[in-house]
Amino acid sequence: FSLQKYTKNFYLLNDNEFTVIYRDKINFYDENLTIHNKEVTIMMVIFAIIYLVAFYLMGIYYGYSRLAITFNVKTLLKYIIPISVIIISSEIIRTIFLSQKKVKFGKFITTVSMVLIDIILYINVYKINSSDDLMISIGFITFASISCTLLYNYISYRYGVTGIILYRLITTLYSYIIPITPNVYILFRSILRMIYPYIIYLVIDYTFKKRNIAMEYMNRKKKIVSFGVTLVLIITIAALISCQFKYGILVIGSGSMSGTIDKGDAIIYESYKKQSIKPGDIIVFNKNDIVFVHRVIELKNNSIEGLKIYTKGDALSEADSGYITKNDLIGIVKLKIKYIGYPSLWLRSAFE
Repeated sequence: FSLQKYTKNFYLLNDNEFTVIYRDKINFYDENLTIHNKEVTIMMVIFAIIYLVAFYLMGIYYGYSRLAITFNVKTLLKYIIPISVIIISSEIIRTIFLSQKKVKFGKFITTVSMVLIDIILYINVYKINSSDDLMISIGFITFASISCTLLYNYISYRYGVTGIILYRLITTLYSYIIPITPNVYILFRSILRMIYPYIIYLVIDYTFKKRNIAMEYMNRKKKIVSFGVTLVLIITIAALISCQFKYGILVIGSGSMSGTIDKGDAIIYESYKKQSIKPGDIIVFNKNDIVFVHRVIELKNNSIEGLKIYTKGDALSEADSGYITKNDLIGIVKLKIKYIGYPSLWLRSAFE
């Protein structure tokens, strides 16, 4: 029964033979997992191809555009070769860090370092020139990089580095080789890049990691349920923030509607599709390239210009100057959510 110090559960097959079903913190177990290095490498290449196929299929709905960077010798020397060197060397560094079991906070240091390297790689593609660019970089680069880095740590520690290198080369360098890219909203690209590593983890974990059957069934059921709920929430939030579907969400950044809708609140609006507008409605509209959320105070029909809509902020003493038309309408406010917009406002003001 000396195996008890290495295992939690085991099944007795005969007097001298055991089959280990579940192992907890076993030193020799990690080394044995590297026997699947070749299989995991092939799987990672397949995952990379599936990722690109899924991404480009989204372009059927969103359309495609040509990239400013085209594949040529200059691109090869300036981008492809340096990025390839960074990816390969960073994965070697990851392997070295993860192998240092006696170093405190080794995994944390590895994760932070690799996230920073990943961010540097993506800055070449997504320029940060304003607070809006910053928000995009936080959503697409940082959070997605954390998700990818956790997957890379898991695979590198258990199955070797080759599969990660090939996966990263394929999913990073395609934008310097393929001349077109789908016009997918940035938030959906972020979600795809955040969720996909978890899907890869589940597939590899299910394929190679052996555990107690009953416990594994319960754990996998919980994982699937939690993943499904999280996915639905993320997609719902993304649909609202993107404002590309029936409903959208906006954070209120001023006090012009204070008392009704305060600064830091978020509103959910229904996109305008020729619905009837009446005095008293709170609408979202674009005026001089600025988005406003104000109340309708008066409607006037004009045979030449059509419907004229006059608006005013509830906290303002005077009505808005001029008027807007139906072409300026974005949506009609349906719901207010208190305070949840403050983190976004704080982040924007801090960097502005």
